[in-house]
Amino acid sequence: GKFAFIIGVGGAGGEVFAHDEAGKVTKVGESTLMLASAGWSLGLTVFSQIIFFENEEAFKHFTSGTFEFEAGAKIHILKTGADAAARTTGSGETIGTSVTTAKKGYTNGMATFVMPKVGAIIDISAEGQRFNYSAVEV
Repeated sequence: GKFAFIIGVGGAGGEVFAHDEAGKVTKVGESTLMLASAGWSLGLTVFSQIIFFENEEAFKHFTSGTFEFEAGAKIHILKTGADAAARTTGSGETIGTSVTTAKKGYTNGMATFVMPKVGAIIDISAEGQRFNYSAVEV
C-alpha cells in the first residue's frame, strides 16, 4: 500500500514463485517492497503488484538480493477498481475493471502489473521501488 501527502511512502511483503525442472510452479522465496515518492501526491491506496520475468537472467537479477526499479516521473489517478497511469520507466501495466496497457512487452526483462484493491490517490510524482529478496528452503 501507499500513503501520500506531498511525499509518499509505502511497503509490502510478497512471495516469489518459479517453475521447477518438472514445470511445476513452486515458492522459491519471499520479497519485501519499500517505495518512496516525491511530488504532488494526496491519498491512500492498497494494491497488489505482480512482476513477470522474461527470462532466467532477469529472474536471477531480481533474486540476487536487493533490486530497485528506477525512479521515474508518473501521473497516477486511482480509484477503487480503476487505475490510469503513465510512467516514464519500466513496463507499467495496470489492471482494474478493465485492462489499461501503458506499454506492451517487457522492459529490462520484466513486465509489471498493478491491481488496485481499495483507496483513492492523486499522484504526480517521481517514485522508486526497492525489493529485498530472501530464498526459502525447498
